[in-house]
Amino acid sequence: MPPRRRRSLIRSPIQRTQMWDAKMKGDIYSIQLTATKPLALPKVASYQTTHEQLISIVKQALSNYPSEIPILQEYMWFAEKLWKLTQTYTSKALQYEADALYLWYLARGRADLALRTVAKGLNINISSLEDIVNRVLTPALISIVKKDTIVANGTEQVLIEYVGRISTISGYVDLSNMEDGDTVIIRSYVKIKEDKDYVLYRPETFINKQLEPALHLLPRVTGVAMKVTLQQTTGTYKSFDYLFVKGV
Repeated sequence: MPPRRRRSLIRSPIQRTQMWDAKMKGDIYSIQLTATKPLALPKVASYQTTHEQLISIVKQALSNYPSEIPILQEYMWFAEKLWKLTQTYTSKALQYEADALYLWYLARGRADLALRTVAKGLNINISSLEDIVNRVLTPALISIVKKDTIVANGTEQVLIEYVGRISTISGYVDLSNMEDGDTVIIRSYVKIKEDKDYVLYRPETFINKQLEPALHLLPRVTGVAMKVTLQQTTGTYKSFDYLFVKGV
């Protein structure tokens, strides 16, 4: 005897509509409601006290922002969602979830300080925008393009050459190994058109031992190509560590 076929879980839109219609028939729905209503009633009653507190928090928060009062309901939804988060999360998880919810409402045009005041009413301190960007956005938007060590040989040596879509390139070169008598030239180039040669943007010359050896190469915006070179022209040749990152 062949094995029994498993019932398929894939249903057509018509079948799903028929199932919904069967569930929503008055006599059947009445039985379901009669059975479940007593179970839900204590929870509903309990939440009403919380709901009144949320209304009070939102009204108090918007008292200093009269322009937001016409859309009070938006802030009520924000407060209700925050409250639900407090029922599910604690500590760092609550902080991250609350920050994400705050960003969503901020992006929809709600007032920054009003949102923060509502959250504070629920004992939630929304992180600063700088902290949120550093924690959430920066890792997604910035990536390492190149990091390496180069040993000078007297010629102009390429540290990085970036060719691609519009990006911002910045980086560091460690000049800690320089000694008195050493001379190092860092040159930045940019290409304006794909079919043109590189154009010198800025040469920087460093002489002798450096008191501040971490050289920060300011962000360079490129839409075609850019490169940075290093050339040690005097002194015993040294090695130089470097790091470049890309931001969109």
